[in-house]
Amino acid sequence: MEFKSTRKTTRFLDPRAGFAETRVESEVRLHPLTGRTSRVAHFSVRGASRPDPEGLIAATRENCPFCPEAIDRVTPMFPADLVPQGRLRRNEATVVPNLFPYDAYSALTIMTRDHYVPLSAFTQECLSDAFGLSLAFFEQAAGDDSEAAYGLINWNYMPYSGGSQIHPHLQVYATATPGNLLSAEIAASRAYREQNGRHFWAELTTREKQAGERYLGEVGSTLWCTAFAPLGVLGDIVAIFPGSCSCRDLTSRQIGDFARGLLKVFAYYESAGIGSFNLAFYPGPEKQDYFWTHAVVSARTSINPLVHASDINTLQHLYGEPFCIVTPEELAGEVRAFF
Repeated sequence: MEFKSTRKTTRFLDPRAGFAETRVESEVRLHPLTGRTSRVAHFSVRGASRPDPEGLIAATRENCPFCPEAIDRVTPMFPADLVPQGRLRRNEATVVPNLFPYDAYSALTIMTRDHYVPLSAFTQECLSDAFGLSLAFFEQAAGDDSEAAYGLINWNYMPYSGGSQIHPHLQVYATATPGNLLSAEIAASRAYREQNGRHFWAELTTREKQAGERYLGEVGSTLWCTAFAPLGVLGDIVAIFPGSCSCRDLTSRQIGDFARGLLKVFAYYESAGIGSFNLAFYPGPEKQDYFWTHAVVSARTSINPLVHASDINTLQHLYGEPFCIVTPEELAGEVRAFF
């Protein structure tokens, strides 16, 4: 396992320094499993931006389909042969079909009764219920179609993440096609096992703990670190579930530990002024010995809030080349205090 990076130096005559020659460094990193590249680059604005949510809350509450007074009236129900009771419920969490599905088994987990929940107000119970109920939906889907073996859970929190509803909800789907990045990780993990006789994810957790540069800590049965080759502009935080092959074998204890760890990430985000993120689970195939389920949390922001500039541009969108404006090691140093 190698953590490869190449440093680049740019020279220019800088008007901020009387047009003296200035050198600025950037870095190209290779993902230690797949080899995909990710750039660490300087940017004029590093700080996160968080719009005032009050206007958004007021403008979206009246017609929200996920609020208690509307959910049973305007959200769809599952066919009785898939979910006999029509919807899945656990405390405040509710799973309903997605009106705009991404796959044959595509659903939404509405997480709370409250229309808006700030990061500081989420609780372990709320998160555990939402993630746990999403896993229950995968069980229902698997009973209907064994080919839908990958249970994908993702969360777009607040508008910078691409979220179209303020009301907290998860996108969940059971599928036979897990997506390009996850497929590449699964294939590379299998090849790593076959070629080296070792488990990449077990080795990664050992290496990260020993090095300490990106390691954040353990929360019960979960291990947390920052990603060496991040996808997000503000870096990524990774939670690994040692011993878990797929989403369907995650235990309630693991989900509870993940929820506790996620609250620590939220506390860091609050301190850093970050108000939006994407979260995705990366499950492997069932009954294999080369891949561990993990989840990635990626902060989202605006590069220039004055013009509402997205943090996704041509480099990421059309070239598939992520860039980050903070090194994963710096990010770990900031987040570690919350673990």
